[in-house]
Amino acid sequence: MRNYSLRILLLLFLMLILYFIIGYLGDFRNTIEIYFGLLLLLYALYGYLIFLILRDSIPNKIAFSSYLIIGILFRLILMPSEPVLSDDIYRYLWDGKISAAGINPYAYAPDNENLSAFRDENVYHQINFPGIATVYPPVSQLFFLINHWIGGTVFTWKILLLVVESLFVILILRLLHHFSLDKFRLLIFFYNPLLIIETYHSGHLEIIGTLFFWLAVYAFYKHYDWRSVLFFSLAFMTKFFPLVSGIPLLINKFFRKGLLVLGISAAMLIPFSFGGTLPLPGLYSYLNRWEFNGAIYQIINSFFKWVNVREFEWMTATLSGHVEIFYINTAFYYKMLAVIILLLVMFDQIKKLKPIAGFRGIRFIQVSYVLTGTVLLLTPTLYPWYLIWMIPFLIFHPSWSWLSFTFLIQLSYYVLISYSVNGVWEESVWILFLEYVPFYLLLVIEYLDKQRIKGWFC
Repeated sequence: MRNYSLRILLLLFLMLILYFIIGYLGDFRNTIEIYFGLLLLLYALYGYLIFLILRDSIPNKIAFSSYLIIGILFRLILMPSEPVLSDDIYRYLWDGKISAAGINPYAYAPDNENLSAFRDENVYHQINFPGIATVYPPVSQLFFLINHWIGGTVFTWKILLLVVESLFVILILRLLHHFSLDKFRLLIFFYNPLLIIETYHSGHLEIIGTLFFWLAVYAFYKHYDWRSVLFFSLAFMTKFFPLVSGIPLLINKFFRKGLLVLGISAAMLIPFSFGGTLPLPGLYSYLNRWEFNGAIYQIINSFFKWVNVREFEWMTATLSGHVEIFYINTAFYYKMLAVIILLLVMFDQIKKLKPIAGFRGIRFIQVSYVLTGTVLLLTPTLYPWYLIWMIPFLIFHPSWSWLSFTFLIQLSYYVLISYSVNGVWEESVWILFLEYVPFYLLLVIEYLDKQRIKGWFC
């Protein structure tokens, strides 16, 4: 047992070293192959640790609190680093600064002359798509404002995220206790490299919405139904992604709860509508034009183009000074098809919940897991950090396919090589192949191996 414990400690020490190297690589976009190599080693160590957790082979001599402390060290190592893989964090800082000045963040795009007095070298020139007003909902805006009050820097934002994640860890430990599951399962989430890098290197806000969503789950299992609806609404108003994931939480009194979610959301958005401003103007541009790394989207969209589906301009709208042209095109047809598929999956999953609606077993989390995965796979735009929404589900529904995908999806950052050199954002079919083929093969194997999946809940 002593040698076994030393082996685990060596594994954790090597992970610590790898995070240190990643944190101090600087701008590695031109040499991203080095990052991929370090990431591969990191995931090999992480995968072995998770294998031991699922086999209940973690030595008891190493206290659980020690694992938490080491996980915090992983985060602290990355926190001083400047974001390289994404520049979204600078939009967060900008929105916080504008809100603190008493200006509606939805009223103007960053490059609008009305905001010229707020431009600086550290933030403004690093904002992506400065001609489009913000896409982030009101709860996110509140956290951006809080960050501005406590310093308004990249580092203070990461400190805020660490506080939020600490609350999330406490919450998940309570849920694990509720289901009588081993607390070491938390490490499936807490040690996941994608979560750590995307949150504490790039500074993405997903952990905030994730906290509110799982607060809704916890309240649901404690039979605090209306409190669950409130937390779900806060998650939805942090980022719109959990809208479908939370449907199982609304199954009893669905219409009343649904109306309450809409009412709470509207109450948060209405104050931003005064003066004729359209809330969330960036959202419409995102839904209209954004596409990246969606394999199913690429396949079906290419088919629509091959059969020469009719395309035409639908309308033009001015969104906070930005002119957006909406088209009825192959991308639009795909999105309509994706909505239909999602609805079919949703109705199928909800139907399975009806016989156990009065018994709130782990099945509700399983259905939410399926719906979340379906959304991720159907979306035309799948950035690596979107998978943070999926990772907590893997604590309760372990899946090697999705765990491996948290590594494979980061191959999509290969696009940064040409983008950093000549400003060309061009995806590679081969990268999509390398990402998705292994993932779908593992997913099919897991689906067919029903006995092992059933065993995970014993």
